[in-house]
Amino acid sequence: MRRSFFIDSYLVGLLAVLFLATLPVALMMSGPAQAGRPALVVVPPWTDDPGRIIAAAGGREIGLVAAPMARLAVLERPAEAVAGGAWAVLDATALASLCGSKGG
Repeated sequence: MRRSFFIDSYLVGLLAVLFLATLPVALMMSGPAQAGRPALVVVPPWTDDPGRIIAAAGGREIGLVAAPMARLAVLERPAEAVAGGAWAVLDATALASLCGSKGG
């Protein structure tokens, strides 16, 4: 049992380091969202309806898969998504192309 505890602790620590190392790079590369272009809308996990935040910002969801804490969307007013409860609204042009979405 002690061996599995150390292995689990090592894996959790490795995951935390990986997350902390890649998050700033991803945020620097993405930049702020622009109106009419694909955006990554990051919402809190306790948000009941991320689509409501997107619709309030004059947007629509794009892409085939909806993640629990993030959605790809095209927004007319990106700043209103943050005011409506989103944690972050980032430019997702490169991400949308990787996911196979045209974004417009």
